[in-house]
Amino acid sequence: MSISKKRALTAGVMVATAMAVTFTACKKDDDNPPAARTTSYDLKGVGADAAKVNGVVTLTENTDSSINLILKLNKTTKDAQQAIYLIGGTAATPTTDTLYVNTTADIKGTGAAMTVNIFKNVKTIKANTAAGQKDVAFRYADVLAYAAHMKVLTGEKKDTLAIGVVGKK
Repeated sequence: MSISKKRALTAGVMVATAMAVTFTACKKDDDNPPAARTTSYDLKGVGADAAKVNGVVTLTENTDSSINLILKLNKTTKDAQQAIYLIGGTAATPTTDTLYVNTTADIKGTGAAMTVNIFKNVKTIKANTAAGQKDVAFRYADVLAYAAHMKVLTGEKKDTLAIGVVGKK
């Protein structure tokens, strides 16, 4: 009878040890959060500046899975209004979907580089489509899969300052 008690005690200790190892291995206080994903898209000029990078659009993912979309123009026309459009499709074959428009006078050129927050901490956006306005999922993977392009116009004549693909290439 004492042998059975010894075996039971040994088995109990082994089970307790196995459980302790299991729970310790599953500890979830990881001090290293995953690195934020980032993708950049070059915006180029037109005409004589067609090969020149005039701006960069940077897509970053936040820890809560929302995204930021930031435009950095390498140059702007001093005191000229900068109109910014994010449109579905490519520049050659645009769709009627408009994801972002800013044509207000609050984005004025400085004559130097400037940064514009297009979207900050968003997971969905309101897109203007031929059928009306609709909510569009706009997380990191959604942006990468969406075929769109950004166009930046400057001045009274609305000259194209920069244009390029954003999202699916």
